[in-house]
Amino acid sequence: MPMHTSTPVTPTTPITLCPLITQDVVRHSAPDGAPARPRARLAYSFTVPGDPRSAAVARHTVRSALYGHDLAVFVDPALQVITELVTCGALFAPGQDLYYSLRWREGILRLVNWDPHSSHSDPVHAAHCTSSRKRLLLLLACVVRECGGTWGITDPTPTTEGTKVWADLPETGAKTYGKRHC
Repeated sequence: MPMHTSTPVTPTTPITLCPLITQDVVRHSAPDGAPARPRARLAYSFTVPGDPRSAAVARHTVRSALYGHDLAVFVDPALQVITELVTCGALFAPGQDLYYSLRWREGILRLVNWDPHSSHSDPVHAAHCTSSRKRLLLLLACVVRECGGTWGITDPTPTTEGTKVWADLPETGAKTYGKRHC
């Protein structure tokens, strides 16, 4: 069976309906070894089902985005963080869509989880959910602390839907993540 060899992909006519966009678009992904995209352009959002098995899809997506933008230094801590976010989100909103955002801004990688777990009218139930979520995210908290970052939970309110959990990982901390000794 003859081996298939691919020909180099060249830019083609822009794929757009807007006459103001003049940038050529490559219709196929770049081959291995292609130059990385600019870091400043790292801005991805994706949705996965509320199932713990979705963590593998999220890890693959985050890993690809980080390598594609020359941010490989973040791979280890970011994969741990996204795994914890997906697992927690799936437990609070099983079977529902979980939304994720990955952004690079001024030396900080931000990962955000939004799940549709709504607010509770009873303050005791609301406090229970928040404390349960914090307990589930103890490993995330350790990873973020190890990187010198911050994280938080935006609790649902009667005027908003869902819960947002975010983690900021600074590049300086990501470079030393996992290299310190206890």
